[in-house]
Amino acid sequence: MFASASACAAACQMFDHKDFRGESLTIESNRALPHLGALNDRVSSIKVAPQCLLVAYADAQYAGATTTFSPGEHAALPDGWDDQISSARCNCR
Repeated sequence: MFASASACAAACQMFDHKDFRGESLTIESNRALPHLGALNDRVSSIKVAPQCLLVAYADAQYAGATTTFSPGEHAALPDGWDDQISSARCNCR
């Protein structure tokens, strides 16, 4: 059970709206999503667990422009990334 709780804590969350509102999607530790489904080109805020990085891609299948989000809460995305993410990887130690 402790491993499961730890895995849940070490994850990346993406939200439909700024300030962590609206629909959300969680990528578990060391997992990736080649397409964000309903949140494709709709992500506006992100939470990244300690010891994790979220690598975001502008296109599906980990293609196009890329940026990395460090651990912490990103209530708004930087210029050029709001409503632009189509795939992502959550890399944790």
